[in-house]
Amino acid sequence: MKIKLILSLLIIVLQFNTFAQQQINVIKKPTWNIRASYDSRYGTKVDLSGNAIAMIVDVPKADFAVVTIDDKLSQKWLTELSGFPMAIGKFKNNIMVVASTDRSYFKSFTNQFIAYLLEEKTGKILSQKIIYDGSKDFIEAPEFFFSNDGSYFKMASRLTGVKRKVHVGLPVVGFLTALKMDKDFNESQSYTVIDFNDKLEQIQKMEPEMPDGDSWKASCGDDGSFIISTVDAPKGKCNVAIYLSSNPSPLKTVSIPVDAFNQDEVSSITFASSKKPLINYIGIFYKNINKERSTLIARIDFNNGTFTFTKEVFDKAHVKELQKSFVPANKKFDDLDFSDAKYVNIRHISEYNNTLLVAISPKRSVSGSHGSFTSEGSVLMNGYDAQMKPLYHQFLPRAYASSSMGEGSEVSFNQAENTLRILANQSDGGSVATMYAEMDLGSGTINKINMIPKDDIKNSYYANTESISWLNNSFVIPFVERMGIFSKKVDLQLLQLKY
Repeated sequence: MKIKLILSLLIIVLQFNTFAQQQINVIKKPTWNIRASYDSRYGTKVDLSGNAIAMIVDVPKADFAVVTIDDKLSQKWLTELSGFPMAIGKFKNNIMVVASTDRSYFKSFTNQFIAYLLEEKTGKILSQKIIYDGSKDFIEAPEFFFSNDGSYFKMASRLTGVKRKVHVGLPVVGFLTALKMDKDFNESQSYTVIDFNDKLEQIQKMEPEMPDGDSWKASCGDDGSFIISTVDAPKGKCNVAIYLSSNPSPLKTVSIPVDAFNQDEVSSITFASSKKPLINYIGIFYKNINKERSTLIARIDFNNGTFTFTKEVFDKAHVKELQKSFVPANKKFDDLDFSDAKYVNIRHISEYNNTLLVAISPKRSVSGSHGSFTSEGSVLMNGYDAQMKPLYHQFLPRAYASSSMGEGSEVSFNQAENTLRILANQSDGGSVATMYAEMDLGSGTINKINMIPKDDIKNSYYANTESISWLNNSFVIPFVERMGIFSKKVDLQLLQLKY
C-alpha cells in the first residue's frame, strides 16, 4: 500500500512539474533597485529589439537611471538621469524617458517635465529638453501616450482645482489616489493634448471640445487618434468622441445608451484599440437604475459612427450562476473567490486576434487599527466576437492581499498566436506565490496553470506584474520587496523562465 501511495504522489508531483516553467537565469543582488513611489501607470520598462529590456531603476549617485539587459539578463548599459521619472516608451527608434524636473515629498511632482531621448544600443543621450512647463500654483494630472511601434508620442495634461500646497506625505500613486476623492481634483480648469516630433518639439497642441457629460476618461488609439468619453447619466448616454490631428473639434461623436443610476455610480471607463483603423472598444462598469452592478461593453466604428454593445448585470443570481459554472483546470487551483458583486470592476480590456477579452474581478480595501490593505479576488475573463456576442467566460482562481497601494495586484496578459499567457500574484500564508496560466483564446479553455518556482527568490517578494517582459522564448519577472510606509526605494530580484 505504501509503495502504491508513494508512486501515486510521485506521479502527481511529476505531472505538476511538467507544467512548471524552467528557470533560465536569476539576478539576486543587482547593483540597482527601484523606487517604491514611482508612478508606474506610464510604465517602468520597455521591450526593445533583439529581446532586450530597458528599465527605470534607482541608483546611489543619481536621481534615477535607465538600464538595459539582454535575453540572458546581462547588463548592456546604464545611463544616469536627473528628475523624478514619470514615463518610458519607444519613440522614433529610440528610448524616450519623461521626468518631472523636481518632486516635493509633500507637494507631489512639479508641473515641469523634461524628456530624454536615448540611443537604444548604447544608452547615449541623444537629446534632452523641457517639453512642458505648467502651472506653478495648481496640481496638474498628466498622461503620457506612446505607440507600440514608436511612431508617436503624445502628452495630455488636465489642470485641476487643487492648489500645490503641503499635503500629507504620500508616494505619488497614493497621493493621486487620495486626490480622486477630492472634488477640487475632479474640477477641470483646462485640458490640453500635445503632439511631439523627434526633436522633442511641440508640433500640435489643442484643447479639445469635450462631449456632454461627466465621469470622463481619455485614451489614445493605436492609430494615433485621441478619444474622450463622458457619461451623461441624466440623459442616459455615454458620449465617445474621437479627434484627429490638431483639430479641437471631434471627427465624430457616438452616443451609446447607458442606464446609470446617477453620475456618481460610474465606477470605471476603460478603452481598447482594434487593429482596424478608427475602431475602438469601451468598457463601462456602473450601477444601473435598478441599483445593480453592471457592465456595458461596446465596439465603436468611427468610420461610420455605428456601434454594437452588450450588457451584463451582476446580480446575486448571475453571480451564483457564474460560480456554479466554474470547472477547475487543476485541483490545486479550485478555490474561487468571486461572491460579492459590490466590489467587482473591470480590470483589463484588450483585443486579441478577433476576440475582445474583458477581465473582471472583485477588489476590496479595508482599513483598521493594524493598517490598511487591499484584497483581490478571482478574475472572470469574458470573450466576445466582433458583434459583441459572448463567446465564453472563464475564471482565473486566486486570492491576493497587498497594502492599501495594491502593489502587485494587477494581472499581466500576453498573446502568442492563439494562446493567452497570464501571470498573477497569489497570497500563500505570509508569503506571495505567483501563478502562471495559458488559455486558448478561441475557446477560453485553460490549458496550463501552475505556480512559478521561486527557489532563488525571497518568499516575501511579489511579482511586479505591471513590468513583465514577455520575450520570444522566455519571460522575465521583476520580484520586488514590500515597501514600507515611508519607503523611497525597494530591492528587487529578476527571474527568467522558459514558457
